[in-house]
Amino acid sequence: MLDESLRRRLEALNRGQLPRSTKLPPRASKASGAARGNSAPSPSRPLRSGLLARGVIVNNSQGDHLIATVPLAEIWPEGDALLSGRHDHLKQQPPNHLDACRASFLTSFPDRFVALDLETCGLSGSALFLIGLARREQSHFIIELLFARTYAEEAAVLASLGERLAAVDTLVTFNGKSFDWPMVTDRWARHLLHRNSPLPNLVQYDVLHHARRAWRKTLPDCKLQTIERMICRRSRAGDIAGHLIPSAYDHYVRTGATIEMDQVLYHNAVDLVTLLDVAMRLAR
Repeated sequence: MLDESLRRRLEALNRGQLPRSTKLPPRASKASGAARGNSAPSPSRPLRSGLLARGVIVNNSQGDHLIATVPLAEIWPEGDALLSGRHDHLKQQPPNHLDACRASFLTSFPDRFVALDLETCGLSGSALFLIGLARREQSHFIIELLFARTYAEEAAVLASLGERLAAVDTLVTFNGKSFDWPMVTDRWARHLLHRNSPLPNLVQYDVLHHARRAWRKTLPDCKLQTIERMICRRSRAGDIAGHLIPSAYDHYVRTGATIEMDQVLYHNAVDLVTLLDVAMRLAR
């Protein structure tokens, strides 16, 4: 049997610093891509603390859930200025060949659009536990992570989404027409939220379809991270693989362990940053 002092030392070691592969990405250098003439964001820069620990509990008609809010500039330091500058430039261009979705995006930007990305427990029909949103609040862009701490909080997360959608005209997604929005409508109906609060009829700017038209002949595929690496010219560090996310959430619900869930929330936040970057690149 281990003596008491040895047992305490082993426990202290077990609670010590985690291996590098499980930590959030290391801090990027201060020099930005924009300063070098490259407008790509730098989302490998880490958040200052765990995203779950920064969250606050909110209550709505469906119960409680967690919201973690991150200024876009904390992930993409030049993001506010670049997005506004690109938008100002695009407004001055002639509207030749501009389809209704992109026209709606440019018209509703910056105050009446929202970018959306989901994390779910699997394929279509499974529960969703995280709704990430990128939008502008007052004079700055923010990332909002609506998080269900248990499976029972899914309805509350959806209700908070509904409150935010009521104030926008255009929804920006990546493969949202095939996955994200059908998932939202399915879960909305499953919780009977449509009885009192029907989902709004928004114009949807699905960036994936425009990316395929622009880059399908030059890229190996049009996955978001492929575009991030080959068009935005950056790569991620410390990211969690998408196929591991459902099991990471199940582990969190069962154990309360936050390490992987902080990675999942960070993954979603960076996806939203890239989505905004690419959406503006493809707006014309």
